[in-house]
Amino acid sequence: MIKAGAVGGIVLFCGEITHKAIKICQTIIFPPKIPLWNRCEYCSNLFTSDLLSEREGINCHIYVCNDCAEKEVVCEECQERFLDDTEELGLDKILCRNCRDI
Repeated sequence: MIKAGAVGGIVLFCGEITHKAIKICQTIIFPPKIPLWNRCEYCSNLFTSDLLSEREGINCHIYVCNDCAEKEVVCEECQERFLDDTEELGLDKILCRNCRDI
């Protein structure tokens, strides 16, 4: 009876280790989906791809959150994108700082 109990305990222990090893292998082969975080070019806040502004084909190498995308304007001279600083400068055109200084 003692031998049967010892063998049964060893079998349960080996089964538990096998179960943990299978779980670890499943995690390695099928990793849990982690949301990708992007950093906004203007405000430097981190956001997930569901808050990414829809700017397909235009400056795709930078990430802009939806809040900053609403404030973003395009310079009429050099086509550079920048945040509207809402200053009343009395200019007829929307110009970036570089084009204003020229």
